[in-house]
Order: sequence, then C-alpha cells, then structure tokens
Amino acid sequence: MILVSGIAVVDLIGSGLPHVARPGELVFGSVRSSLGGHACNVSVDLAQLGFPRSRLRVVFPAGRDMFGRFLVDSLKERGLRVEPVLTDKAPTSLDLILVAGGKDRRYHADPGANIVMPPDHALALLEKHRPLFYYVGGAGLLNRMDARLDAVLKKARRVGARTFVDIVSPYRQSWDFLRRALPWTDFFHCNSDEAADFTGEGDPRRALKKILRLGATYVFLTMGERGGLAAVPGAVIRVPAFRANVKDPTGAGDAFSAGLMLRLYRALAAGTAPERLTIDDWKNILVYASACGAACCSGVGTTAAVSAERASRLLRLHGRAVASGITVSVT
Repeated sequence: MILVSGIAVVDLIGSGLPHVARPGELVFGSVRSSLGGHACNVSVDLAQLGFPRSRLRVVFPAGRDMFGRFLVDSLKERGLRVEPVLTDKAPTSLDLILVAGGKDRRYHADPGANIVMPPDHALALLEKHRPLFYYVGGAGLLNRMDARLDAVLKKARRVGARTFVDIVSPYRQSWDFLRRALPWTDFFHCNSDEAADFTGEGDPRRALKKILRLGATYVFLTMGERGGLAAVPGAVIRVPAFRANVKDPTGAGDAFSAGLMLRLYRALAAGTAPERLTIDDWKNILVYASACGAACCSGVGTTAAVSAERASRLLRLHGRAVASGITVSVT
C-alpha cells in the first residue's frame, strides 16, 4: 500500500485572467474552489491514474471549520480513505492562486493548520499499515513535522517502506530540517526554483548533484516547459516537456510525482527494486510521469485533468517524440 501524508489546502483559483488586476481595477475571469496541497493532490491523482483506493491512505492537517469539512468530504467522495488531523489551533490552509495571460501561477497562501500538525499520526500509521511506499509532500510547510522529518523517514525505512519527499520553500524556518532528512530519503522531488533556493546552485545539474551528495538516493527536478532532470545510479537523464494546451499549470508537479510513484510501486510489487531498473526502464517511467504532469496542465485545478486516459492519450500522440529527445549523461 501507499501512505500519503503532507499539506492540505483549499485552493481558490482565479484563471482565464487577461492580467493580474492593478490597484483598484476589476478584472474578470473564472474563480473556483478545489482541493489543493500535496497530500490531497497526489492521493487524488494516484486514484485517477488507476491505483487501487483500497491500497491508499491519506493523512493531512485541517482546521475544525467549513474548509476542513470541504477537504474531508471531497476526498471521501472520491472514495479515498482519509485520516484527517483536525485542530482548533489554526484554520484550514487557504491558497489564492492567480493564473493570468499564460504566465506561471501566482500563489498567495495562508499556511493554516499545516504548520501545527505533529508527526505522531504519521508515525502511528506507518506502524499500523507498514506501507510499501511512504510519501510526504509539502515538507517545508509542515513545521512541527519537519522538525522530526528525519525520525519519521527512519521509521518508514524500519517498517520496510520506500520514502518519497516533495518540498516547498520553508515557512519561517531554515532548510536544516531537509539536510537532516535527505540521508533517509529514497526519492526526492522538487522544482528547479526550490532546488536553487535549497542548494544555492542556479544551474539545475549542479543543484541535482549537490542534493545527491547530501544523501538522497534518486533526485527528480521538474522545470516546467524546459522538461525535467533525473539523477539515477550512474546517470543524469534529461526529459523534454510534452506539448500540451496549457490552461492551468497548478498541480503539475504533484501529478508528476503521482505518476512516478505509481510506476515505481508497480515495479516493486512485481519484484523489481528501483536499483535493478535499467536506464531504458527509467526513461519509460519518466516519460509516463511527464505525461501525467502535462495532462494536469490541460485543465483548471490541481487534479481535474489528471487521469489514466489523458496520460495515455498524450503518450500516444507525443510519447515517441518526447522519448527521442531524451539525453543521458553518465556520472
């Protein structure tokens, strides 16, 4: 099974905007609410990509308020088995996202309950379920849990889980928590901006290699329209981006992570450990994960356009072209 933990957010998304309003100006577009945050996005994406809901558990923080109920009800309506950590100490996190004129999204977030979730629930669920994969997303915004992230990942390793860490830029804390946690991280994903902020390296390849030296076993950097980079044993793989009709890029990184984890889980379940995967295996996995990220961009919201059917369609239309553009550097 897969245990997903991490931040949960109600996204208030303004899309189709010709531009961001100037002071005092009224600009029309589409405004809607949806699930957001790594824990919600990745778990929904996994289910929509075909992972069995009965083999998935989701633990996330929320306030005891209408937005917390919205998160719990929305996930349950999708058939997911949720383990909410409800609190009176903070409201549910909200994120105002503006998508204007084809530009990258602009986030305006209230961290809310995310920063006060203790690690106890994740530790108890690891012991109870002993998952094959343990995912923690939005590390950096899980302040109480971040402080003991290394201990949580050690526990996951002890119960036999492969660990997968996804980050955001830290909220009112340094990157020290991540440096302590990386030696216990099997799979690490972030975007190129986060990698540069963490490592101090503006060049994605140098940032990738520095994260490897700090202890992560496999590293994946997504770079939007520039594609992605992956460091696997013996090689750095560059994957070009899919051609996609981009309506809203919000959640594309989470869809990439879900596609990556799905394929790795299936390999593990079939008896093939990641260390036994060939470069060609990794190419196929990365092309699939990239198709999932591109599928996400074709709809509005973090999960609305992510599905096995859309990912398969992109693979049929553009998969061969993307695969032919892959470059591999031996390390």
